[in-house]
Amino acid sequence: MATQAAPLRQLMARREAFLAFLTGRLNHNRADAEDVLQHGFAKALSSADTLRDDERLIPWFYQLLRHAAVDHIRARRAAADREHDWSDDARSAPETTAHLCACIEPLIASLPSAQAALIRRAELADESVATVAASLGLSPNAASAALHRARATLRVKLQSFCGDCASGACLDCDCE
Repeated sequence: MATQAAPLRQLMARREAFLAFLTGRLNHNRADAEDVLQHGFAKALSSADTLRDDERLIPWFYQLLRHAAVDHIRARRAAADREHDWSDDARSAPETTAHLCACIEPLIASLPSAQAALIRRAELADESVATVAASLGLSPNAASAALHRARATLRVKLQSFCGDCASGACLDCDCE
């Protein structure tokens, strides 16, 4: 290809056809189709010098748009799943924290103080890991890793102390 502008002009001349193609694939959502098309044009511009045959430009761009539409649909579906999971957790959180096993507090107190503080704040007080991390002078990633280790340590203590009743995550436990 002679210049990068020539392929982009060739693609822009077919903009409405590409937009109709994407709109049909994205449940007739024109705004999403516009977004995917703009990203497609940007990718075409950055990759135009790798295309050797001018006659393959249009089929190549349609293939790029097909993949971009699939990626867009998957990303939307994953975001919707995360939102659904989060809303389910938020609805069920008050019920699960109200019936925690009575033996969990002494076991939390037996953890190293930093781990106990993480468990109490992030799990029992529902503070975000980022907030807890900032107050403890940790990065969010370090706090997440420390919280993971604290949970694992607490899990081992629960299983050794409570036995089989700990397998149900100590909910609705009848321990004294």
